[in-house]
Amino acid sequence: MAKPTHPNKPAVLVPQADSLGAVAVIRSLGQHGYQVHASSAKSGALGCHSSFASFAHLAPEYQSEDYLPWLRQVIAEYEIQAIVPSEGFLLAIKSNFSEFSSLMDIPRDEKIVYACLSKVDVFARFIQSDEVLLTKHIPKSVIINSIEELSSFYFVDWKLPFFIKGDAVYNLNTYDALVAKISDTNSLQEHAVKALSQFKKILIQECFSGKKVCVNLLVQDGRSIVESMVLARHENPHSGGVTSLRQSWWHQGIYDDAIRRLKALHWCGAAMVEYKWDQERQQFAFIELNARYWAALNLDILAGVHFPAIQMDYFFCKQLPANTLRLSKKITVRHVLPADFGYLLSKIRDPSVAVKEKLVSAFGFIIYFFLPGIYSDLNYPGDRKLVLLNAERFFSELARSLLKKI
Repeated sequence: MAKPTHPNKPAVLVPQADSLGAVAVIRSLGQHGYQVHASSAKSGALGCHSSFASFAHLAPEYQSEDYLPWLRQVIAEYEIQAIVPSEGFLLAIKSNFSEFSSLMDIPRDEKIVYACLSKVDVFARFIQSDEVLLTKHIPKSVIINSIEELSSFYFVDWKLPFFIKGDAVYNLNTYDALVAKISDTNSLQEHAVKALSQFKKILIQECFSGKKVCVNLLVQDGRSIVESMVLARHENPHSGGVTSLRQSWWHQGIYDDAIRRLKALHWCGAAMVEYKWDQERQQFAFIELNARYWAALNLDILAGVHFPAIQMDYFFCKQLPANTLRLSKKITVRHVLPADFGYLLSKIRDPSVAVKEKLVSAFGFIIYFFLPGIYSDLNYPGDRKLVLLNAERFFSELARSLLKKI
């Protein structure tokens, strides 16, 4: 699984190399012979230090007026023939989408692309659909354009807590998104007013409890060519958040629902479709679409399912595999620092968690290091140095934080 000594395939730019998903993209493409150009506005980006990156570039911030000139220069100078976009990258080039669209394996129609990046637009498509199946398996949701509209909705039968969501596509000033958890109906209007001062539209949803489930897909020519599904076992914080421990899993009903939704949105390329799964009630609900590569992608490539390499092979050669490649291997992967440590810390700090459960979690945090069936996101063959680099930075930051409190 070592990096090819001489990359023999085209040059591919991977922006936002500071994210875990980008690290996996870099590894997959580099391992399969592509000349990988990792870029980030963060000088210490892990992906830029990967053994599978042919070049590392320090980029301007996305919102900087220098970003687009820098991007054009890198594309011309290094003969970049493809870009694997992150959400932030797509937002940064929004006004110039047509200039760069031919370099990306995503829909050429920018309306489709940016609608899929918007939680508001995605749910609007399903809420207002004439297709009955698209209106099922979603939490109760409303889209609000103004505070006056809020008074016409009644939330008495909604399950608390509520969530107010604003996405970067409709942010009036920045590229930031919003997810606010509201514990009572009395404060809903106050939070909605604040959100509408930042976003042109907002989405309000009820809570659907359960475990996080992700359907990961690579869709080309109207069909899925690579697919996997994972179930979150730990999230940071433990009440719901970033997945820190996950395992491969399968549920045909959830998979079918994800395929149906991507077809309705006319999406092609890589996507992660997120759900909540209530095992006790045997029910699930669609939560959001991430029309890009996902943070847990290292699980897939550790299992030998290389979404990015297959995608680029298709992008350049336009040859589809005869059969869909589905992750069937049983595999569990953990992101130790800071995610799984944060999961443990959130349980220890939560007064509602019993002492016995806290002790079990603390024991589990240690024992997972020694279980042979638990893999690490960063401990990848041929690129293990990222584990040490990440740990060094985590403990340095933790030490600085503790010293400030003394």
